[in-house]
Amino acid sequence: MISVSKSPSVAIDHALPIASQVYDYLRMRIVQNSLLPGAKISETVLSQQLKISRTPLRAALQKLASEGLIQTRPQVGSIVAEWNNAQLLEAVLIRAALEMEVVRRLAETKPDLTPLEPVLTIQKRAAELDDYATFFSQDEIFHAKLARIAELPTAWKLAMSIKGHVDRQRYTMMSEIPKRSQRAFEEHLKIIEEIRTGSPSSAARAMRDHVNSVLELGLQDHETDLPTEFGQTKKPLGGKS
Repeated sequence: MISVSKSPSVAIDHALPIASQVYDYLRMRIVQNSLLPGAKISETVLSQQLKISRTPLRAALQKLASEGLIQTRPQVGSIVAEWNNAQLLEAVLIRAALEMEVVRRLAETKPDLTPLEPVLTIQKRAAELDDYATFFSQDEIFHAKLARIAELPTAWKLAMSIKGHVDRQRYTMMSEIPKRSQRAFEEHLKIIEEIRTGSPSSAARAMRDHVNSVLELGLQDHETDLPTEFGQTKKPLGGKS
């Protein structure tokens, strides 16, 4: 098994809530597949690396477990959960339903969308460079801002709590598809356009198509379609053991 002891160091700001920082760090590593399915997470090693007590660490692990991203097994401890096809599809459907209502409300109320402009500027540049890593991080911000502008911030929090299985699969698959960032950027522009035209149904349809586009990759069939890094060998990305 791959141990979290091989992970890069991360600075923890003790002036801020520690558990949320550890959660963000571990979730990012799971989503980016630097912690692969089956990787063991050692509380002892991780608490020493991060120079924290086990209390906030366990709180972070409990949250990840509630999202289905890690599992706790007797005599083994915490490990990164295997990919789950049923949870993936469920997450896509739930996220689409939540975010369709967000953009419906935006199209109905037509609020000021100026707060989105800095994010769209960064995304435009990332799309031009085909930099999916940057685009991915800004994608989270884009959707969170939509929810906040619609005064429905909990909708995005709920989406975040169930979409981890989708994120960790689409991150690697989509980053390997040329110009995928450009397509996603164009989908964002389409959503904004439909919101500004004041058509709730068209805005909802644009969001649904955007969220569901991940299913076009056939991620449900990852057992046969994914590269060997995601099979039984569990080698790190890049092929090193």
